[in-house]
Order: sequence, then C-alpha cells, then structure tokens
Amino acid sequence: MTDLFTGHRALLFGIAYRMIGNVAEAEDLVQETFVRWQKQKVEEIGRPKAWLVATLTRLGIDYLRSARHRREEYVGVWLPEPLVDPAATAPDQAAALGDSLGMAFLFMLEALGPVERAVFLLREAFDYDYAEIAPIVGRSEAACRQIVSRAKNHFARREPASDAAPSPKTERIVQRFMAACATGDIAELLAVLTDDAVLYTDGGGRVRSALRPICSADHVSRFFAGIQRRWPVDATITLARVNGEVGAIVRRVDGRVSVSAFAFQGDRIRAIYTVSNPDKLRRLGAGP
Repeated sequence: MTDLFTGHRALLFGIAYRMIGNVAEAEDLVQETFVRWQKQKVEEIGRPKAWLVATLTRLGIDYLRSARHRREEYVGVWLPEPLVDPAATAPDQAAALGDSLGMAFLFMLEALGPVERAVFLLREAFDYDYAEIAPIVGRSEAACRQIVSRAKNHFARREPASDAAPSPKTERIVQRFMAACATGDIAELLAVLTDDAVLYTDGGGRVRSALRPICSADHVSRFFAGIQRRWPVDATITLARVNGEVGAIVRRVDGRVSVSAFAFQGDRIRAIYTVSNPDKLRRLGAGP
C-alpha cells in the first residue's frame, strides 16, 4: 500500500499545489489522502492511481470551498506561495512541477470556482480525459467540456501567458529591471517594461504593498522610482527559478524577503508578481 502511494505522491502534490497555491497545505492534503488510502483494501481497488487522484481532488475542492471566505477577506492582492528553485524542493515535489506552473497561470486560476478549477487543471495541466474527470467532480462529461471552454474564453480575454521561456536573455532582462528598481531609473524601467505592464504585489497586510494591481509601464516605473528612496542599502538580490520561471529574491539583513516572478512579451516584461507576505515565504527564512 505504501509503495503504491509513494509512486503517485509527486502527481498528487502537483495537483494539490496547483489547486490551492500553498505548499504546506498541499502537503497536508497529500497526507490526508495517504491516511484514507491506508484504510482501503488494495485488492478491492481496481485502479489505485484513479482512486488517489479522485480522493485528493475532492479534498482540494472541499478545501477551496472552506477557504473562499478567507481569500475574499485577504488584504490586497492574493498570490500563490512561490516555489523558489524547484530543484531545491523535495524530489517528489520537483518532479511534479512541469513547465506550466508559472505564477501567471496560478494567479488566473483564482478566477475559477473550486470545481471549475479542478476540472480545468485535470484537463489542461494533467491531460485527463473528460470521461475520467466527470466522476471525480460529480459532473457530466458535457458539463466538464463546457467548464473548460468557458475558462479558456475567460483567460483569453485576460493577460496571456508569458511567451518567453527561461533563458540567459530573460535573465538579463530581469537583472536590468532589478538594477533599475534599486536606482530608481525610470528611463531604464520603461525600457524593459511593455506599455501595458502590470504589477501585482502581495503583502497580505503584513508588510506594505500596493492593495490593487498597478497598470501601465508609466505607473509601474513611477511606483518603483517612488519607493527607491526606501530601498534598503543592505539588500541582496539573487536570481532564482520561481515556479520554474526566471525570478528574483530580495533579502534584507533584518530578515525581510520578497520574491518576484515575471511574465514576458518578447524582450520586455509584461507582468510582475511580487510576494512579500512573510507567511508565504517561511521556507526562505523570511522574518517578521
């Protein structure tokens, strides 16, 4: 029983994290799935993988329903807990990440309800057939198809996914951006941002952050130029993989940490996702 579960643990974590955007709580869902699995008789389960995925997904749906109020009351923009440098996470977690786990994708999923999110993820991120998805979520195949179609149409009207894969080129763009933030160089900021660039900041009410998205290159560049005078001289900036994409970590000697992920359009930054809520950065040693 344990060996069968271990063989699918990476997949279960991948689904759970994508559904709820929190590492510790995703691990809790995986553990609860294991507890329920231990109570089963394996010879009575024809398809162990299907049973595990169905159980984990239903737990995720229940979690999202119970967490809806907390997220509606969240202070400012809610962003997922970033996965920084997946190669440094547990091997079973890293194997489940894939190439489609960008911060932009996870942020867009917030527009979907619990069942819709589960259907969309199982279909689009894990390539499940509608015949497999329908009994998991208690909907018909036709209803699941409609859910995915509506979600795609909704996302198409919003910002598209980044069109640039991580590369030395995108790393240089991020380096230019971070250097311009540190110096307050508006001209340089405008040079690396698309005209319709958007900044999302998540402080969770714990640290200062913009409570709403900041739109347009002009407003974003002025925002960073405005806070440049408070930019800590003791801060260190490190490039890292954030959810598998190019990102940056800013650390201060007082323990404060922020993590930024980026979406690109051509050779410019189209969206910035910055998490500074210490509750979401404890794995990085974030202080109060």
